[in-house]
Amino acid sequence: MVKEDGTWADAEAAGVSLEQSAAAELASAAADASSSRSVARSQEDAAMGLESPTVRATLVLTDGSSVSFEVGAATADGASCYAWREGSEDVQVVDIALLNAFSCSMADLYVTESAPGSSSVTAFEVDRGGDVLSMTYLEEGSDAAYSSSYQWFLQDGDALRALDTSKARTLANVVNRITWKSCVDTAYADDAAATYGFDDPVLTATLSYTNDDEPSEYVLVVGSKASSSTYYAHPAGSTYVYTVAAEKVEDLLEATYETLRPDDVCLMDWDTVDTLDIVCDGEATTVSFVRTEEQDDDGETVVSTSYEVDGASADASAVSSLTDAIDGMGSEGEGTIDAAQGGTDAELAITFHRTASTYETMTLSFIRYDNSFYLVSFNGEERLLVNRNDVAALKEAVQAL
Repeated sequence: MVKEDGTWADAEAAGVSLEQSAAAELASAAADASSSRSVARSQEDAAMGLESPTVRATLVLTDGSSVSFEVGAATADGASCYAWREGSEDVQVVDIALLNAFSCSMADLYVTESAPGSSSVTAFEVDRGGDVLSMTYLEEGSDAAYSSSYQWFLQDGDALRALDTSKARTLANVVNRITWKSCVDTAYADDAAATYGFDDPVLTATLSYTNDDEPSEYVLVVGSKASSSTYYAHPAGSTYVYTVAAEKVEDLLEATYETLRPDDVCLMDWDTVDTLDIVCDGEATTVSFVRTEEQDDDGETVVSTSYEVDGASADASAVSSLTDAIDGMGSEGEGTIDAAQGGTDAELAITFHRTASTYETMTLSFIRYDNSFYLVSFNGEERLLVNRNDVAALKEAVQAL
């Protein structure tokens, strides 16, 4: 590298910018290295690593003179290394920082392109050779889901399928916040596509986001494997080629609805619920949500909610304990109805009657699975397992109404 007008540059790669602080630190490590002791150069060159030096470097000074040196192996204690200055009779023992400084490659000093890192992603698509996974973010949710808590959706033909928010965001962030393992080319052109597998990429990922309220798009092309742990990749239109972690690429290749679907037991929008019909161990109970509209002092409409259980006024805190118990349920695995040891009858079933335009009636049921878990049946799906203690707590909340 060469310093011109106070700026470090790669002498062999015109137009490539270097990280100035890293380049300066590298130059300083060489210029400032000092010896703690000298060792005679002898037949011990091999032991000191100078028979095949790790580093050969030349410093050109501002007066036009130059200093060349070689760095060999680390000392036995790992705190120092052996260095020999051209023309010297002795080998110098210097701090290990000199050897460590030169462990980088030139490409490690390049100013590389950054992924968007956006907090306003609106869509994400992965094309895996015609197998396309397309996700979209809807801030206000969609009627395709029973709850407004779901904001990420899989595009399945003309239909939308709700996704787990955390899983969808994590997948999009593989590209949105991608980091490079290394830079391998700064002058890529299409005629080199086959070299990196970009002529037949394993995937092309498109991230849509807003930047200062303007719609933007970032496309990452992933080619062939560079090693057992990396793939070649480059942003579409870029002349730079990088390697990326294979595990991140495989996350994109293996993503399906099944890996992204929600694991929530029930995220009910309670302001859409009018009535709950509950059957707990054979006993039926009805909980009604009675909403009253009033005008406040500012003329704004305020909605207050009271509750009735089987037609009689109910304690609001008891109903709140019930809704909290439902909201707080978490899944602890998956199962099938065929494997349920308690048969197919539900010990507890809660039917939600709603004012929503979709999913007007929904039933949440709990079927004994084994001695530790219950199988959840909700919205036509029987998959998630919940801890029996959570079901016991929910039953207690029902019985306390």
